[in-house]
Amino acid sequence: MADGDTLLLTDNMVDGTPSDTIIVKGNKFSYSGECSKETALCMVYSAKRNEINAAFIREPGEISIKLSETPGASRVGGTPCNNEWQRLNDSVMSIGIEINRIAEQIYGNNVSQEKQQQGMEQIDKLNQRFAKVVIAATEKNIDNEFGYFLLTYYPEELIDNSTRLKLINKLPDERRKRPAIQQIEANIQLTAKTSEGATIPNFSQLTPDDKPLSIMTEVEKNKVTILDFWASWCGPCRQEMPFMLQLYEANKNRGLGIVGISLDKDKNAWVSAIKNLKLPWPQMSDLKYWDNDVAKAFNVTSIPHTIVVDQKGKILRRGLRGEELKAFIESELNK
Repeated sequence: MADGDTLLLTDNMVDGTPSDTIIVKGNKFSYSGECSKETALCMVYSAKRNEINAAFIREPGEISIKLSETPGASRVGGTPCNNEWQRLNDSVMSIGIEINRIAEQIYGNNVSQEKQQQGMEQIDKLNQRFAKVVIAATEKNIDNEFGYFLLTYYPEELIDNSTRLKLINKLPDERRKRPAIQQIEANIQLTAKTSEGATIPNFSQLTPDDKPLSIMTEVEKNKVTILDFWASWCGPCRQEMPFMLQLYEANKNRGLGIVGISLDKDKNAWVSAIKNLKLPWPQMSDLKYWDNDVAKAFNVTSIPHTIVVDQKGKILRRGLRGEELKAFIESELNK
């Protein structure tokens, strides 16, 4: 980067809306201010080249950041949380690289269904390894701010609710009383009402042609139904659609149904994605983005997310993806 180039600073990790700008001078940049004790994930990135970026944890102290144009080569440190953040990223980088390599192979090329399934199985195993590393790091740092940060940052797919509650119980009293932790505990209690074994309420949202769709009218048609929470702007959601299409086509005549519940806010983008991805199953949304009423009722905090229900709306499993989802669906349909 040259003198006068602009860096953008953001603490919005959903869409990257910048909160401030920094000007590069003499191959260096600096920024200062006051922050609370509570940690938060932020990012600094080039206004011209978004691939030049670094995610760091905002906390009191002098944070050092080295930006590189090589993916994964930027470095952060200087404060306790950022030192641990870099250490964690280093330990999982090889897992992330391997996941991306496999994903490019099975989604970017014309590969056989068998090869695609093998790739999905490999990705699932790598995600499990990733989760174990994150949970171990959280437990190791549970008495400091980094452990608190990991508890509040990673979703249920990486730190399941049972494990999260055990870790929350180990937090120092001051951190356990913080609003973010109290909200997590409240969300877990809410999830319990929509956990496996519970029966879903008969909710409705609008279809792409602006007609209300009652969920139970769809659920009652099928032996098993997947509620698929997704969005047109969600890259991982779109990557999984070829797999979901294969699963649906192989089992739709055996009693499998799928209903898409979108967290979109732009109707045109939502409708276009349905058309481009050639999704044949019913779709619904209230176009409220993360404030989607159904997603909030089911405490869906990350997507893609699946909820499998039986013909009466009883929740059989939550959060399954890839080969785990396929194996469970086939097992249920064989009963």
